[in-house]
Amino acid sequence: MRAIFPLASGWHFSDSPMVESKLADAFSLEGWEPVDLPHSLLTMPFNHFDEKAYQKKGSYCRDFEGSRLPEGGKVFLDFEGVAVSCAIWLNGRKVGAHFGPYTPFSVDVTEAYVEAGRNRLFVEVDAREDPGIPPFGGVVDYLVYGGIYRAVYLRVQERSYIERIHARPQASEGSVKARLSVEVIPAGTGWEGKDIVARLSKKGRTVAEARMPVSELGGTSEKRLRLEFPELEGILLWDLDSPELYDLDVVIDAGGREEDRIRERIGFRDARFTSEGFFLNGRRIFLRGLNRHQSWPYLGYAMGPGAQRRDAEILKRELGAVIVRTSHYPQSRHFLDACDELGLLVFTELPGWQHIGDAAWKDRALADLGDLILRDRHHPSIILWGVRINESPDDDDFYVRTNALAAKLDPDRQRGGVRNFKRSDLLEDVYTFNDFTFDGGKAAIAPPGPVKGKAKEAPYLITEHNGHMFPVKRCDQEQRLAEQARRHARVLDAAMGDSGIAGAIGWCAFDYTTHKDFGSGDGICYHGVSDMFRIPKYAAALYASQMDPRTRIVLEPASIFAKGERDAAGTLPIEVYTNCDAIDLFRAGEKVGRFLPDTETYPQLEHPPVVIDDLIGDRIDKEGFARRDKKIFLSLAAKAMAQGGAKLGLFDKLRFLSLSLRRRMSLKDAEALVMKYGLAWGQPGDVFEIVGILGGEEVARKTFGAGAGAARLELTADNPTLAIVPGDEWDALRVTARLLDKHGNVCRFAFEPLRVEVSGQGRLIGPSEISLVGGTTAFWVASLGTAGEVGVKVICGRYGAQSIVLKAEIVHE
Repeated sequence: MRAIFPLASGWHFSDSPMVESKLADAFSLEGWEPVDLPHSLLTMPFNHFDEKAYQKKGSYCRDFEGSRLPEGGKVFLDFEGVAVSCAIWLNGRKVGAHFGPYTPFSVDVTEAYVEAGRNRLFVEVDAREDPGIPPFGGVVDYLVYGGIYRAVYLRVQERSYIERIHARPQASEGSVKARLSVEVIPAGTGWEGKDIVARLSKKGRTVAEARMPVSELGGTSEKRLRLEFPELEGILLWDLDSPELYDLDVVIDAGGREEDRIRERIGFRDARFTSEGFFLNGRRIFLRGLNRHQSWPYLGYAMGPGAQRRDAEILKRELGAVIVRTSHYPQSRHFLDACDELGLLVFTELPGWQHIGDAAWKDRALADLGDLILRDRHHPSIILWGVRINESPDDDDFYVRTNALAAKLDPDRQRGGVRNFKRSDLLEDVYTFNDFTFDGGKAAIAPPGPVKGKAKEAPYLITEHNGHMFPVKRCDQEQRLAEQARRHARVLDAAMGDSGIAGAIGWCAFDYTTHKDFGSGDGICYHGVSDMFRIPKYAAALYASQMDPRTRIVLEPASIFAKGERDAAGTLPIEVYTNCDAIDLFRAGEKVGRFLPDTETYPQLEHPPVVIDDLIGDRIDKEGFARRDKKIFLSLAAKAMAQGGAKLGLFDKLRFLSLSLRRRMSLKDAEALVMKYGLAWGQPGDVFEIVGILGGEEVARKTFGAGAGAARLELTADNPTLAIVPGDEWDALRVTARLLDKHGNVCRFAFEPLRVEVSGQGRLIGPSEISLVGGTTAFWVASLGTAGEVGVKVICGRYGAQSIVLKAEIVHE
C-alpha cells in the first residue's frame, strides 16, 4: 500500500546558494534558520520595495528517518510548487531538478534513499527571473516570489502501483443519469494475478463499483486500463447552489490485499459554451466573475491552505462571483478544492503574460500546460482550459500544439485562449477576449462580431475588463471609488444585454504586487475591487449586490454622507449597491422618500444600483409647496447640490423664474431653503438612515452622521480555528481591525498606528507595527503546529486595545 508522509515542517533555510562539497552527512546546519512550508525566500515590505530583492538563490535542508521498503518498492519526493527553479540532492546525490514556478513535479529518489537511518534532503532554489522559463522573457505584470511555497511529500510505493488515473464523469443535460469511465495508467512491475477495482462513493456509501483483471490487457506497465461503469442511477449533479461531490477510489487488488490506492474527488455536470452563452446542466448562466492573483502582502505566494480556501469563499460568498479566472498560472490545489466545494466555476490557464519565447521556451510552456491539466482535470469547478499565453500574438504552430495536448489529456472540457486584439486566429472552442473598451464614455464593450472576425459563430467570453483603465486605492475620495463601481456595472450590464456573450470576468478581485513598469510606482497594481488585504472597495459591493437576497442582503451606499468629501461640497447623486427592491431614506428622523433601482441606466443587471438624487424630499412639505412646484424645486436643488449652483443652465434658470413668480420666492429665499433642508449646515442631529425594503418589509438599515467620531476598535477573524495537519503545511487566517464610529461605520480617514501582539500557539505574518488605512487593515496569523490557544491583541493608541482568542486544533485530512 502506498504511504505518504508530509514533509512541510522541520526544514532549515539559508539565504545562500548550495555548495555541493558541503552536502556530506556530517555537514552542520548551524546558522540556518528553522522554517516550515510554505516558505518565501524573503519577507517583503507591503509596498515601495526592491523587486530584485527576492530574485536570488536560497537553500533548504530537511532530515527525515527512512523505513524499510517493500520488495521492489519505490520512493518519490512530490513537490507541489517551487519558484522559480530548483535542484534536489538526497544523501549527497543529485536526484533531480525542475524548471518553472507553478506546476507540481515528482522525483524518484529510490537509489539514494536510506532505508534504516537518517536521510538528508537539500533543495537549492533559484528565484531569479529566467527568460528561458515561462512566464519570463518579456515584461510581466505581476511578481513571482521565490521559495518552496507549496507542500512537499515523501511517497513510498510497492512494486506495482498506479501512476495516475483519469476519471471522466459525464452527465446529460438535466439528467440524473450519468456515466463514468476511468483510465488507469499502471506503473512498476509484478502485475500478474491482480485486479483493478474502481469504487464510487458518497459520504462513505458505495454508489457503484467496476472491476477488471489486469491479465485481460497483458498486465504490462505499458498498457492503459479502461474501466467502464454501467449507467449510474440517482447521481446528484454538481451545480452552483448544490455542488455535489463524489469520491472515486481506484485500487490494486492483489488477492484481497490492497496494494495501492488513488482517490480523486469528482462531480457530474454538463458544462458547455455555445454561441448563445454558457450552459450548466442545461441552464443558461451569465458568468459574472473576477480574476484572481494568488499573492498576499509580505509573503507573496507562500500562504497556507486556510488563506487559499478563504479567497474562494470571499469570491463566492462576499463578492457573489459565479466564476474566477486563475490569472495567469496554475494556482493552489486548496483554492481549487474550495471552488469545488462552494460551487464556484473556474477558468484556468498555463503560465505566461504576452511574451512567447523560443522553441525551448515553448516546450516548457507545453509541459506546464500538460502538468496543469494532469493535476487539475478532476475538478468539476473547472469549465475551461486556457491554452494560449495571456494576451500573446497569434502563433498558429505553437497553439496547434497546445490545443492538441489539451484535447488529448482532457477531451471533455472546452478550451479558450485569452487575447487582447481583434480578429485573432481561433484554434480553441471559445473566443476569450480582454475587453478594455470602456473609458467612461458611451461604449461599454466592443461588439463581439467585429472582435471575433471570421470566428463569428464561436462562443464568446470577456475575460478582463476595467482594471488598469481606472485604478483605485481604498482610501481614495468616494467619487473615484464610486466611479470604479459604476464602470464595472456598465460593463456587466452591457455584456448581459448581448445573448451571445457568455459572461464578463472583471480585472480583478484583489490588488496585487507588480514590477516597476506597472502599478502606482510603489509596487502595487490597485486594480482590485478589494485591496491586497481582501478589504472591499465600493466596486466589491456592486458585485455582492448581484447575489440572491435569500443568500445575503447587501446594502452599501457609495458615500459617507459628508458635506465636504466631494468636489465643490457636492453631495449628490449617491449610489446604493443593494439587492433590495427599494431604499427608504430618512434624514434627522424625517422621511425623505423612497428610491428605486436605476433600471434605465442598467436595464440588464439583476439588481441595479439605487440612485439617491434628493436629500430634501418630503421634508419640505411643511413649506407649503404645490405638487408641481415641489417637483421643480427639488430637481433644481438636487442639480445644485450635485454640481454647484453655478452649473445651472438657461433652462434651469427659466424653470426657477416660473417657480419664483408663482411662489414670490427670490433666489436668496431658494438658497436659504437648500441650505436648511439640503445642506443643513450647522444643524444638530443631521443623521441619515437608509433602509432596505424587500417584499414590502424592512430587511436592513444603516445610519450615517457627520461628527459621529471614532468610538471603538473592532477585531474580527475570518475563522475562529487554525487547522493543524501534523507535518503538513501551516495554516493561516486573517484578522481584520476596524476603527468604527458610533453608528458602526468604518472611519474612512483614520490612519492610526497599531501594534499587533500574537501569543500562544500562533505567529504573526508580517510586521508587528502597522497602520490603519482608510479606517481598517488586516493581518494574518499562522499556526505553529501545536494545538492550543492563540491570543491576538491589537493596541491602537488613544482607542485602547482589543483582544480575541483563536484556537489551533489538530485535524486529519
